[in-house]
Amino acid sequence: MRIVPWRSLRLRLIVLLVLSVVCVLAAATALEIRLSTRLAERNLQERALTLAKEIDILLGSLWGRTDLRNFHHRLAELARTHRNVADIEILLPVRDQWRLLGSSGRATPTEPIALDRLAMELDQPIWQLLPGSSHLGLAVAPFHLGQRVIGAIRVKASLAEVERLANVQAQRALLLALLSVLAIAGVLGIILTRTIARPVGLLVDAMNAARAGRLDTRVQLRGSDELQQLGDHFNSMLETIARGDHEKRELVSRLSRFNDELESRVATATADIAAKNLELQRSNEQLWHVQKQLGRAERLAALGQMTAAIAHELGTPLNSVLGYTQLLAKEVTSEGGREKLSIIESQVRIMSQAIRNALDQTRTPSVERRPVAVVPLIEETLALLAPALNAKGIAVERQIDTAPATISADPRGLQQILLNILTNAVDALDPNGHIRVRAEPFVANGGPPGLRLRITDDGTGIAPHDLQHVFQPFFTTKEVGRGTGLGLTITQDITRAHGGTIRVDSEPGRGTTVDVTIAGGVAA
Repeated sequence: MRIVPWRSLRLRLIVLLVLSVVCVLAAATALEIRLSTRLAERNLQERALTLAKEIDILLGSLWGRTDLRNFHHRLAELARTHRNVADIEILLPVRDQWRLLGSSGRATPTEPIALDRLAMELDQPIWQLLPGSSHLGLAVAPFHLGQRVIGAIRVKASLAEVERLANVQAQRALLLALLSVLAIAGVLGIILTRTIARPVGLLVDAMNAARAGRLDTRVQLRGSDELQQLGDHFNSMLETIARGDHEKRELVSRLSRFNDELESRVATATADIAAKNLELQRSNEQLWHVQKQLGRAERLAALGQMTAAIAHELGTPLNSVLGYTQLLAKEVTSEGGREKLSIIESQVRIMSQAIRNALDQTRTPSVERRPVAVVPLIEETLALLAPALNAKGIAVERQIDTAPATISADPRGLQQILLNILTNAVDALDPNGHIRVRAEPFVANGGPPGLRLRITDDGTGIAPHDLQHVFQPFFTTKEVGRGTGLGLTITQDITRAHGGTIRVDSEPGRGTTVDVTIAGGVAA
């Protein structure tokens, strides 16, 4: 911070000392003038009283030997020889009045006053200022004739000369005080600059340098006064601060290196933990999928065992019934009998096929790829479901113009996917519902062309808590007796066997969309 010159310590000290000197000089000068004025007044008073006594002696010696005009002449000469005398009067009391015996004639005669009679009564001279005047004094002495007091002698003295001398002395004292102030201010300025301002400036510069960070700054002051001690203490303080700053910097550097090392270790540990967490998460996911597949496999194995047992128990009798039916058809000659036997044979075959289908569903699907015409397969599947669609008045919207002409897939598995999804859609729709079937090309990772199927209905939809279980075996939202809960499970298995994916999006009251991708492959 820059110090304004007129607010500096040096100027303040100079002003303070000068004011002190001025006050002392003023008081001394005033006292001297007062004493000198008093002394001059006293001298004037003594001269006036002495003059009155001299006149008393002179008049006493001349009384009776000169006339009245000679009195006036002698008084005028005495007044002229004394510069400060304004007038000389001699008064004689006659009965109750006063008679002017003589006068110097330089002032207008005044009326008698009580001082005249007091001087005569006391038989001694008296001095006082004239009433109503500040520059005229009056010395009254008794006028003797022999040993007897016969009148009063007045000597009027002017104080103007005393006042003039006092004014001259005051002017001289003022000039002397002014010159003294200037001299003292100059000397004090030089002394304070050398003894205070310069050392303080050095201290201030050193403080500013230290505040700017230059802790190696030192101030060198000569002498043995307090400022030199202050400089030594300042240097010692800077050395202490410099050592502390150096130690702090070393500590900060060590802390910085420690933090860097700690951050590096934490980052490494965090990366290891993240990698292990990711590996653990993947292991958990794999374990979950394995457990899921294991549970599913266990259920399917149980179903397969049960279905195989049923198929074994029913297959042999059905084969016997089918064989005897064929033998009876050869022996029966009537048309009606043969027709009935033909119905029995067809129903037995349907039952056998149903048992084989159930066994096929419990087994892991196998894919036999060969070229499949997509659009005819979709139309054929819709034709198979035509009775169910027509029974509920369901309208089917086909968006299959952009479908690939052929893909390499298992036609039986592809039709099974369509049948399962469309059957679920029919079951979920109310009468006069709508189904939209969309087919388009699908290419995964630059491989052979595949197929994307998207089947959407506007049925009842699936609740969120049920949607996550739709691919679990035996899970169904249909009424008892209307579904086994294996349709989407089998569909997912067939889709995965084709290297594809299946996703179900549904919202209660707004319908369901099933999105299936079939990866293309090489025909067997």
